[in-house]
Amino acid sequence: MEIVKLREQYLEQFIGNAESQYDAMRKLRHDIKDKYETVNELLKVQKIDETRKFISESFDLIEKSESYVKTKNNIVNAIVNAKLTMASSLGIKISCITVSDFEGIKGTDLCDLLSNTLENAITACKEIAYDANKFLYLKIDRETDTYTFLIKNSIDHSVMDSNPRLTTTKADKKRHGLGTSIIREIARKYNGRCDFYESEGMFCCQVTLMADTTVLN
Repeated sequence: MEIVKLREQYLEQFIGNAESQYDAMRKLRHDIKDKYETVNELLKVQKIDETRKFISESFDLIEKSESYVKTKNNIVNAIVNAKLTMASSLGIKISCITVSDFEGIKGTDLCDLLSNTLENAITACKEIAYDANKFLYLKIDRETDTYTFLIKNSIDHSVMDSNPRLTTTKADKKRHGLGTSIIREIARKYNGRCDFYESEGMFCCQVTLMADTTVLN
């Protein structure tokens, strides 16, 4: 029941983020005509510097609404884009590299794995006082039937020293704190492994999964 509640929580969170992204895109499309008209009027009166500044500001707005990944798996696209959009809005610098196919891994397991690892990384970054130090790195590799998920986030102190059991730092212990257990369970399910460690001032979560040939996506 606790796992079901946690999944419902992530689903609600995802829906809220997706709705925010959709509203932002609708507003952006609505404003494009006005932006073109503004550029046209500025060029008519030869205000080149003002035009360049306006275009630059428009590019910044578009970049904030872009998707971070576009794989062949809609669940991965939805979760990663929603989480990284949230992270970016919090001033966290993002780096993301991923494969396109996720054959042999159930959609529900991809959802749980990516939701939990990225949510943990975002939560850790939020606790850092200085925005300049906030960074989140996601890399997903595949070699034959082996997937490797590597999530790294910046830290301002050693988590392994202060919290070796990786218990939740959130106030509501009943609704939170199952994340690392779910990650480990998914690793076991796919005959893989899960490692938590620190390297070069970053907290790292590396999960290796062996593709299940009976799973069809």
